[in-house]
Amino acid sequence: MIHFGKHVNNKFFFVSLLNIPFVMKKYLYVLAVILLSNCAGYHTAPKFYDRYKESKKVEAYQLPKFKSSVMDSLSPYTRNLFLDVTDLRYLKLIEPDRNQNELLKIEIRGLFKRRFKDLQRVVTEDSLKIVSMKVVDNIATDFLAYLNFGPENKILYLSGDMDPRAVREFFENNEHIKIMQYMHPDNFLDFDSNLKAIEEKNKQ
Repeated sequence: MIHFGKHVNNKFFFVSLLNIPFVMKKYLYVLAVILLSNCAGYHTAPKFYDRYKESKKVEAYQLPKFKSSVMDSLSPYTRNLFLDVTDLRYLKLIEPDRNQNELLKIEIRGLFKRRFKDLQRVVTEDSLKIVSMKVVDNIATDFLAYLNFGPENKILYLSGDMDPRAVREFFENNEHIKIMQYMHPDNFLDFDSNLKAIEEKNKQ
């Protein structure tokens, strides 16, 4: 095996040439994540959802049809807001590998760079919460919430022609948290297409 080293403080630190490809791949992957996070056309919430939704480690639901008991528990403001929502997507990703989870968090944070305005951003040692909306011509076109706690990552995305005041109310009343908690097949109607997608994923 061929080695090369550098003398530092009377010690030699050797790096195997055979390990270089692995090291380079790791750094190239990090670089790719950062570059893609800055690419407006590639790095959007819907495209992020589409990239991850097929993974078995991921819970993914799009435009779920909630049972009436769920809808009745929401505030009138939220029910009215949903009339203006054209797309709703939810992802829950569990990444136990710490390094991979950090890369995932970098990728997700990149979703908030394009004209999003923060409603809340809270960072602690082991958790992260970002809630933002995008407003164009006095219309809220996008709402994006990200909750991270350890290896668990949750994302809620809404798009449509929404009233910014209604979106802010949705956030301030923690209805976005409630919606995330309701993201479970038990809360969907029997004919919800998300249930069929889960069935197909389980067959793989």
